[in-house]
Order: sequence, then C-alpha cells, then structure tokens
Amino acid sequence: MNCIKCNMPLENVYICPHCGHVDKVAKKIIYSSNWHYNQGLAKAKVRDLSGAVTSLSQSLKYNKRNTDARNLLGLIYYQMGEIVAALSEWVISVHFQERNNIAADYIQAIQNNPAKLKAANKVIQKYNLALNYVQENNADLAIIELKRVVNMSPTYIRAYQLLGLLYMQRKQYAAARKVLMRAVKVDRNNMTTLRYLKEVNHLHGKQEKNQHGRKDEFMQINDPNPIVIEEGSGHNYADYNTGFLSFINILIGIVIGAAVIWLLIVPSITKTKASEYNQAVVEYSAQISERNKNIDDLQNQITDLQSKLSQYESTVGNTVDDAGASEQKLIEAVGSYLQNNVQDAGTLIAEIEPAAITNAQEKKIYNILKEATKSSVTETLYANAKDSFDKKDYVAAIDGMTKVLRMDDSYSYAVFYMGRSYQMLGDTGNAAGYYKRLIQSYPNSDMVDDARKYLDQLGDTTSIDPVDISGGSTSDSNDNSEDNSSDNSDDDLGDNTDNGSLDNGDGSEE
Repeated sequence: MNCIKCNMPLENVYICPHCGHVDKVAKKIIYSSNWHYNQGLAKAKVRDLSGAVTSLSQSLKYNKRNTDARNLLGLIYYQMGEIVAALSEWVISVHFQERNNIAADYIQAIQNNPAKLKAANKVIQKYNLALNYVQENNADLAIIELKRVVNMSPTYIRAYQLLGLLYMQRKQYAAARKVLMRAVKVDRNNMTTLRYLKEVNHLHGKQEKNQHGRKDEFMQINDPNPIVIEEGSGHNYADYNTGFLSFINILIGIVIGAAVIWLLIVPSITKTKASEYNQAVVEYSAQISERNKNIDDLQNQITDLQSKLSQYESTVGNTVDDAGASEQKLIEAVGSYLQNNVQDAGTLIAEIEPAAITNAQEKKIYNILKEATKSSVTETLYANAKDSFDKKDYVAAIDGMTKVLRMDDSYSYAVFYMGRSYQMLGDTGNAAGYYKRLIQSYPNSDMVDDARKYLDQLGDTTSIDPVDISGGSTSDSNDNSEDNSSDNSDDDLGDNTDNGSLDNGDGSEE
C-alpha cells in the first residue's frame, strides 16, 4: 500500500514516514489484523489450536506483513506436527522482515538439528504409507504404521484422526475414543476431531443399549396374580408308594455315580486336554512368530530394494543430465575462449564436473582450457566463495570453493574453508575429511593450525579419512594409451589456442 499523498510505500504502518499523512484505511486494516492476532493468541493459550489457526489466517488476510501473526501461526503448525507448514510461514516472515525476526532463530534451530528433520521426514513417510494401506483396504498394516507415527510425533493431529477412523471402521469404539481424546488434549476445539468423537460416543452408546436390551429379554417376569395353593385341613396320614421310592433310590444312585466320575475321571481328562491345548497354543504361537518375522524380513527387503531402485534411477538421471549440461558448458567455454573472453571461459570450466566428461576429445579440450584460464579465474572464484562464507551462506561457499579446487586442487585456503563451511552446516564427516586433507597434504599452509584447532572441536574423528580432492583432472589411463597422432593433435591444439582458435578434433577449425 502506498501513501495517497506522496505515493511512498507504507510497510506495516498507517502514518506516512515521508509526509506524515495518516491513512485511515491502512489504520483500519492494521487494527483489524492486530485484533485477529490477539484472538489467535488467546485461543492458542487455551490450546484451541484450530481456532487460533483460523484467527491468525484471517489476520494475515488483512495484513500479510504482520510477522508476529505469521510467526505464531508457524509455531502452532509446529505444535500440530505440521513442520513443513511451519517452516513455510517462517520463511515468508523472514522475507518480509529480515532483521530482528525471531523466525530466523526458529529456522536456524531446525537446520542445526538434522536428526529432528530426519525424524519429521520419517513421520511424513510413515503417514503416507498408512494412507496407501488404507486405500488398499489393508487396515491392519495402516493401524501399525499410525501407531508408530503417533509414538514418534505425539502431537500429529491428522495421524490421531485417521487412527480413530480405522478403529471406528473395525467397531473398536473404546480404542477409537481413547485415540481421539489424545487428539483433543493437543487441540481442544478441532472440529474434525470433535465430530469423530461425537460419532464414536453415539455408536458406542447404541451398542451398549442393544446389549442391555438382549439381557432384558431373559429377565423373569413377576406375575401380579400368582396362584396360591393353600394347605388342606385333612388327615396327616400318607400311603407311601414303594415304586416311587425305588425310582428315587435309582435316581440318587445315578447322581452319586455321576459325581464319582466327575471327581475322579473328568479332572484327568481335563488335564490332558489342557496340556494338549497349551501345546497347540505354543506351536501356533511359534508359527505366528516365525511368519511375522518372515513378513518383517520381506517388508525390509522390499523397502531396501525400493530405496536402491530410487537411488539407481536418481543416479542414472543425474548422470545423464550432468553429462549433457557439462558438454553444453564446455562448448560455451570454448566459444568464450575463442572470443578472448578468458574470464567467462574459466568460470564455465570451473562449473563443469570432471567426472561427467566421458569423451576423450572433450577431456583434452577441458584440460587445455583449464590450464589456460586457471591463473585468471582462480582468485576471483575464491574471492566470491569467501564472500559467501562471510555472509554465512555456507551452501554457496561450498559450491564456490569446489569450483576453486576444480581449477587448482593445491589451493589450501579453499580446502580449509570447505571444512569450515561443512562444520557450520553440521556435517562433521565432511568437515573432518577436509581438515585432515589440509593437514596431511599442505603442512606448510598458514591455515594448518586453525584446521587442527577446529578438528579437535569435532571430537573423535579417527574413523574419518581425508577427503580426496584430486578428482579435478580428467586425465586417465586411456589418455596414456593413445598413439603419437593424438599427442601431435594435442600440440596442434595448443598452438591453435595461442592463435585464438581451437581444433575440433576432425581437422576443422572454428
């Protein structure tokens, strides 16, 4: 928004810093944004995370430069297990306010903890795997993966919700309610969680009601008008029937015999059956355990094979892309050199990965241009890389120092700052490897003492070998086995470069 009087930009203020004009529209927008931010903050304090997300999103609709609202929104996403969404909000916040912004500290804290990033990535992968299992109607494996997800990330709301739905599908309403209640503890007013919980309570109550109804069907009904037999006032004399007494005696004998059988024979039979049952349970348990182990082994093999396949596809794709890009850059470098633009030619040569050059003729051209431009561009490349390191852009510093070492692998300062950049990024292995390479290969360098000091700070690095930085040359055994005509063509190529032209290898010139 710009000032309506002087057209100067108004960044998160409604009073123009140039002319002092008070923009009422901007004031109303900023006040509305701050009001929604305060509402979101109040909801976040009582763990109404979903409500807080809604209020903060509304605040950012009014004023996208409200960094306080954006930073709080990122924290809430982080608390809900949405690390990617949190990082997105913090990066946007830093874009709008580079200085005195706590979002930069949040990003730095996550970047300095690779284990946390790796765990978050693993949580997302397992959640996506559970979704795939659900789509394949494999609820058992989906439940197993979701249990692992909530154990690794106890605040991941979506995992709790999906796990609750699966329990509801299996009619395990008590387990579903327990899982959803955990989600409520993280986000008290999440509408999706509350809707699922209401459905669980309804279905669970209906199930209990049906169970009580079945019990009531077998309850004894008391007759309000019972039949009463009154005792007679006749004589007490009774004529005993001997046949009836015989029947009673036989019945008593049968009962006694059955009791003897029950007490003596049945326990031994029961014991034998119990022993057989226990043995069967042990055998079945062993079989189930063995099958589960085989399933886990096969699953691990599938995962490893998929990982190796992905790595192979990625490696093949990157190799083809690198080879094509390297060939294009080599052609551009030749063109620049032919136009006496040594600086651009050397810069392009430094960007080429030597391993991507497979053609013998291209290797020779690469080596000639590298030697011809090395003295002109090495210092410039080092200065640019050192500037990136001073600005704490360590990824760019590594890229720049790599180019320096491609041009001159004896440049000890570049080796040192490669180690420092990797150390600042938390990559202990590469940092130690470059420090050791500097100490071993350049003992007379001015940076050796500093390298030893920083190497000691890394702790125990005895298992880490020095980094091999001799890969900058493309010469190999195949070049040594060529005939004298190839050597003569090299001499001719060197002569032509002095005259401002390069031999293409087939006798033609550009």
